[in-house]
Amino acid sequence: MSFQRLDRNTARIEMGKLVDAYRSQAAQVEKANSRYTETEARGEFIDRFLTILGWDIHNADGRSQSQRDVVLEHSRHADDSVIGRPDYRLRIGGRDRLPIEAKKPAVNLSRSASAAYQARIYGWSLSLPAAVLTNFSETVIFDTKVTPDLQDGPDVAVFPGCRFTFEDYVPKFDDLWKRMSYEVVSSERFAEVYNHVRPARGDSPFDKTFLAEFRRWRNLLSSGIAQENPHLGAGEVGRRTQRLLNALLFLRVCEDRDIGRYEELLQAANMHHVVEAFRNADRVYNAGLFTVLDDPTVVKPQILQQVIQEMYWPKTKFAFGVFQPEILAELYEQYLAERIEVLEDRTTRLVAKPELVHAGGVVPTPEWIVNLLIEGSIDQFIKNSIPDDLSIIDPACGSGVFLVAVLNRLIEAREYDGTILTLDERAKLALRHVFGMDVDAEAVEVARLSLLLTVLGSDQIDTSREIAAMPDLRENVQVGNSLVREDFDVIHPVAARDPHRRSAVLPTDQQKNFSRVFAQGGFSVVLGNPPYVRIQTLSEFMPDQLFYFQDARSGLKSAQAYNFDIYLLFVERAFDLLGENGSIAFILPNRITNLIAAAPVRSMLGPRLRRMVHFGENQIFPGRSTYTALVFAGDPSAEDASLEIVRDVDTWRAGAPGDQGVLKRNELISAPWPVATAAQSEIFQLLEKNRIAKIGDPSWVNVFVGTQTSADEIFYIKTDNTPDANGLVHFTDYSGEKWKIEPGILRPATKKQIINPYDLDPEPDQYGIFPYTVTLPSSGKKRGNAVVHTRDIMENRFPHALEYLTSHKKRLTTERNVTPDPGEKFWSYGRSQSLTKLDGPKIIVRTLSLTPCYALDENNLLIPGGGDGGPYYLMRPAEDCPYPAEVIIAVMSHPAVDAYVAGNGKAYRGSYIVHRGNFLKSAPVPPLTLDEIELLRVSVREMLHITKSLRTETDSLILRSQTSRKLVLRSQVESIISKAFGLTQRHLDTLT
Repeated sequence: MSFQRLDRNTARIEMGKLVDAYRSQAAQVEKANSRYTETEARGEFIDRFLTILGWDIHNADGRSQSQRDVVLEHSRHADDSVIGRPDYRLRIGGRDRLPIEAKKPAVNLSRSASAAYQARIYGWSLSLPAAVLTNFSETVIFDTKVTPDLQDGPDVAVFPGCRFTFEDYVPKFDDLWKRMSYEVVSSERFAEVYNHVRPARGDSPFDKTFLAEFRRWRNLLSSGIAQENPHLGAGEVGRRTQRLLNALLFLRVCEDRDIGRYEELLQAANMHHVVEAFRNADRVYNAGLFTVLDDPTVVKPQILQQVIQEMYWPKTKFAFGVFQPEILAELYEQYLAERIEVLEDRTTRLVAKPELVHAGGVVPTPEWIVNLLIEGSIDQFIKNSIPDDLSIIDPACGSGVFLVAVLNRLIEAREYDGTILTLDERAKLALRHVFGMDVDAEAVEVARLSLLLTVLGSDQIDTSREIAAMPDLRENVQVGNSLVREDFDVIHPVAARDPHRRSAVLPTDQQKNFSRVFAQGGFSVVLGNPPYVRIQTLSEFMPDQLFYFQDARSGLKSAQAYNFDIYLLFVERAFDLLGENGSIAFILPNRITNLIAAAPVRSMLGPRLRRMVHFGENQIFPGRSTYTALVFAGDPSAEDASLEIVRDVDTWRAGAPGDQGVLKRNELISAPWPVATAAQSEIFQLLEKNRIAKIGDPSWVNVFVGTQTSADEIFYIKTDNTPDANGLVHFTDYSGEKWKIEPGILRPATKKQIINPYDLDPEPDQYGIFPYTVTLPSSGKKRGNAVVHTRDIMENRFPHALEYLTSHKKRLTTERNVTPDPGEKFWSYGRSQSLTKLDGPKIIVRTLSLTPCYALDENNLLIPGGGDGGPYYLMRPAEDCPYPAEVIIAVMSHPAVDAYVAGNGKAYRGSYIVHRGNFLKSAPVPPLTLDEIELLRVSVREMLHITKSLRTETDSLILRSQTSRKLVLRSQVESIISKAFGLTQRHLDTLT
């Protein structure tokens, strides 16, 4: 029979009956010497109290263990000094919401500081906003955002009005209902009631304390290991320290979960018998955790004693019994952002890993993203049962966030009918189905620990009898490089012969390491959040890996591009791991749809892509600007792939659908994928159907970059504009040093100037040092040459410019890649192919803009540009182009055309669209009559002059009138182009 929740009024009546039943025996059970136990109080009153408030205490609904409403704890400890686990954990969707600690009625909660501290520790350790302490005679609700302190009295951190006696339960029933009922706790009102916004992992008071404490223990143990084991290098010291910490943490969790005897580890430490305790634990658990002190790793007993003592109440604030594996894995991701460095005196310190500092630190994958990837990849395999040959791998598993979630999902699938799996059954699930690899050995140790705690669950183990109770997961979760194979030795023999360099790369034969899985044909699912590491970071911190990647023999096609990211390589290798009918589920930067370097990956994913959830400019990772998409791939299919574009993440997560669309299978090739909604697809089809050309076709428009100096901070300067007596102008360079320079080598430039829609002659905001002579075109050629000044010219005509540039010679010669090789002319730009195109009328395109921003420049401005960051691209109609520049601006500024460019490009935060060269070239050209061309030319020319005049206009009426006039003209212009493409107002409305 399913659980029937009471409505509020009925619940109030039932609460009155329960209070009456308690009142009749209150005096007896509350006596200090009463033999009425906590267990009796729970069974007779507290269970019923929570049931009235809507909680399915005894799981009448038959939910799986991971999804039940209430987790009950039956502790053997009567001593309040033992911080084990709360008696009740109220949960929603498998996640803790409200811990409740129960006491017998004889415990006076108004005076018991230890009981209050215990309840608060539970809520604080779970990073929850509140915790409840009750003996039914009284119920107290604490604010657990306040960090507990042993010196706190029983009234510290009590929410105002939240100390209830049993006589308050009926008259203050609405307050109780608001704070503790299933109806409220399961809804969004829970966060409102407790003024709680779930902090990002690492930001809660508990998380910060955990990281600080474990960081300190890590330093103590690593110094002890380094000093007593002088033959060990820093890397090995770090790995053994992590294994030792994991072993201690596992034993503390077991003790607080009533596995073994409480304080057994502490007593061993005080007697300096930790080695013997580890050997006994290895016999009981066989988890591969407890051999670290037998390696041998020598550690002074006093250091072990100090750390272990600090893991027990009252020195610790941690309730180890409530540590959840998934939370530990997420926290450890932050903790492992540092490595151990051994100093000359063999003490140690923790230093940030430089490659992570360069990348902005560790960013954990949000839990909801992990769950979405698992749902989209694994659930299809386990609808009815879990196949014996199901195998799932995260090839960059880190501390095991995805692996723990996978194992939890498998356990839940087996327990869907209310069955409770034994520890042995959970162990078999982990050994048979869950796999991971990471190049960070310490992270792998943590991943194994997190999985072991998941396997442990809430089971009780008789440590006096059990032998090999836990699985050894060392074959499942391995240290290795998922990208670099053992052919590294052939491809990069110099590095391979150096033990330190080779071990830093860690070449790995995955087929050999996971031979059992590959004997079955390969992995069923490859999933995760692969690292995002740009080629620049690889070059600085992982040069040997970069060398391997870029060698064609590695087989990594994406790495052959000029600019790539390591996540592309993980997608390529994922296909090598997959068995027949396998699936891939990754969260990836959404630029995979259009990045040039991603072409090989698109060609691999294209035939197998099933679904993409595109987050546009929404930010998924806290504190990072990373534009992402969920990518799901399966068997090759002829059917179109589904596309969902999320406009607002919060409403989408609450159940509102995103914009639905499809990715046509025949368009899922190596070329950029047209990411668009169904409504946009209809518009784009009309644009394609009715176009007469593409903007970038040879006889239409030349799209080109501006200056590419590779050192803009040196070549672009701001001067005082007024020449001195010697005809020189003065400026201060980017480092703050003052200089003077000849005006003849300078050209007015627009570098950071805002470009408005339909703009004309943007105001120069800087000057560019232009050490070139542009020659006239020779016979038969359309353009001349840009010749860099010789040393003679620089010395005789521009000596001050030469002096300034010479002061930056090191930067200009060693930190740039200049093509072609300039020889002694170190003042050359990094690239010079566009310098002959800068003179004459040209269209300036703002690369990143909220709306299409095109300006006509008729003043020969120097314009920097190129790449996603721009800041500008340039366009010029070909000599035989049928449309003048004004009409080209009108076409490119049309909202449908700009949406087309955005669909091929990508969006940045704030809906900034990338107007990059390749995307601009793909824009469609509508058919226009001669009359329409002339009308557009005249209308656009007027808009250009209006925009320019508005920059200096001060008369408010004229400003208002001209602004209105520009809107009228723009509407007319867009109407002409819409008609030419066959677009209606209905189409345009979908773009706003």
